[in-house]
Amino acid sequence: MQDMKALFEGKNGEKLRALAETPEAKALGALIDPAEMEKAARGGDAAALQEMLQRILSTPQGKKLAQDVSGAMKKK
Repeated sequence: MQDMKALFEGKNGEKLRALAETPEAKALGALIDPAEMEKAARGGDAAALQEMLQRILSTPQGKKLAQDVSGAMKKK
């Protein structure tokens, strides 16, 4: 989780935190079981992590959030 901490403390951290706190982002987070994600991450199960990400990105809200995050990362 050091990488996530660094990401949120970096130059775009404020924008990313704001995006993460939106109702849409929180609703998308409900699509992921935290225990399932932790197990996959700790076990190095890239296929399971990819499936979870695909589950989110397959929704219109997930696509919009991905675009918003990408835009936030590009802006100075």
